[in-house]
Amino acid sequence: MVRLWLHGSGGFPICGGVTVLLWTTIITAFVAGVLASLACGLGALPLMIRGLDPIKQRGLGYGFAGGLMFAASVYNLLLPALDLGGGGWTLAKVLPIIGGVLLGAMFLQVAETLVHDDKPDQPDQWKHWGGRVGFLVFIAMTIHSIPEGVAVGVGYAADGQGESAGVGPTLALAIAIHNIPEGLAVAIPLRSAGASIFRCFLAATATSLTQPLATIPAVLLAWFFTPLMPVLMGFAAGAMVFLVILELIPAALETESPRRIAWAFTLGFCLMLMVQVVL
Repeated sequence: MVRLWLHGSGGFPICGGVTVLLWTTIITAFVAGVLASLACGLGALPLMIRGLDPIKQRGLGYGFAGGLMFAASVYNLLLPALDLGGGGWTLAKVLPIIGGVLLGAMFLQVAETLVHDDKPDQPDQWKHWGGRVGFLVFIAMTIHSIPEGVAVGVGYAADGQGESAGVGPTLALAIAIHNIPEGLAVAIPLRSAGASIFRCFLAATATSLTQPLATIPAVLLAWFFTPLMPVLMGFAAGAMVFLVILELIPAALETESPRRIAWAFTLGFCLMLMVQVVL
């Protein structure tokens, strides 16, 4: 997803006629981020298929969403992070990513402890988020969108300086396509809890709103964000993997057999892998 990366982007000197180009680049990158967010919302549409009942098949849905999220962590975040800058995989590259992964896992653990189970006097505390699991998925996928938005912003910043022309729009399009199955992962817990398709669409779109917001500082400070990308990508991957293992799979196993959950997880993983290969 962020494999099409630009290195050595130094940001815009804000002076003279360059200011107009800067604002044009910021607006273009922001609009691209908004469109990518809407693409994430499209992930809720497959849940409209007649005969598909996520409420009765909640366990399978959780397993499928887990496969999507795990594959996104590996193929959309960790592997591209290792490829940043070229030169092969080295220990110097791996350590910042591992640091980000551990920080992401720690963050998700703290979030999980703060999001308690529903209390008897507050039975609907997390209902509108698809329960605890749905709310934690929402948090993890929102975090996952931040490095994507930074990538788009840096890509457009480099385009504005005449470097690797066209990579900004190409990267934004690739992320938008990736966002569709990621939006499905967000929508499944909500739909399983009885949320409407429209609410699922809004929630999936909302998880990607950090993308257009992240493009603005990324365009202005491309020189600052580029070195941070391995840590940011590792952080998002760590939070997602930790959530899959801690919440999604155990919740899925409460209503389905391990074999059926394993197949649902594998199918979700394969779908995200197919999207990655097609792009």
